Amino acid sequence: MGPSGDLALGAHGAVRPATNPVARPARAMSDHSTDPADPEHSNELRRPGSAAVLVAAGSSRRMGSIPGRTPSNKTLLEAAGAPLLVHAARALASVVDAVVVVGRADQLGALESTLAEFRVGRVAAVVAGGAERADSVRAGLAAVPASATTVLVHDAARPLVLPLDVARVVDAAREHGAALLVEAMVDTVKHSTDGRFAGRTLDRSELWRAQTPQGFDRERLVALHAAAERAGRRTTDDASLWEEDGGKVALVESGGPNPKVTRPDDLVWVRAVLRARRGRHSDEEE
Repeated sequence: MGPSGDLALGAHGAVRPATNPVARPARAMSDHSTDPADPEHSNELRRPGSAAVLVAAGSSRRMGSIPGRTPSNKTLLEAAGAPLLVHAARALASVVDAVVVVGRADQLGALESTLAEFRVGRVAAVVAGGAERADSVRAGLAAVPASATTVLVHDAARPLVLPLDVARVVDAAREHGAALLVEAMVDTVKHSTDGRFAGRTLDRSELWRAQTPQGFDRERLVALHAAAERAGRRTTDDASLWEEDGGKVALVESGGPNPKVTRPDDLVWVRAVLRARRGRHSDEEE
């Protein structure tokens, strides 16, 4: 990695935004296209000693057929002038010291060239993942710089995450050992044992939608993944490893929409949100 931090190719209470000590103006919160090297981001949101594993190794099977899409990696789909991967990486890079991108072995070149083309800073490495998400996270953790004591795990298919929320997750992870971004449940939720009939209505005030990033003490997360691998346990949620080991995971309520792009309709909505953010930022600059 060069001196600028750019990728060298080839080489139980929820923390709500209103009460968080790192609150910042709405303009900066809504700005998702600014280069993370912007001093406004660097000075106020920078969390030294933190790193992020950005997982972009999924198969994208549920995206279906979309004109102009990259057939086997949805994170390279364009939204508001940049791929989903770039939006997610920039949000992380505006906070952490290093971002490790994990992709499929046959797509590393495409990921590297995309990150370089859009000049995403602070990318420490692009590494090959594995057959399961847990394998990919372990590969990413192995490439995180040793100076990072706090590590985030984020899905590249969540391009709307706000830099402020990334910083708040880092802060909560440092205070509590582990934290994850969540969304309050607003729908009525039914429980069913057979998938055919509703059994009972769950108390939605006790339910939260888990998102990413999820933040952890790096040393302990690495140990938990190693233990899970030895035991042959597979997980798609890193916070669950922490919970199973008896640890508490702090909840950080998201300050904005942060859906995972899974189906074509998700992409349409995400593109609209990113265009609106860009337009709002342009209006504020006039």
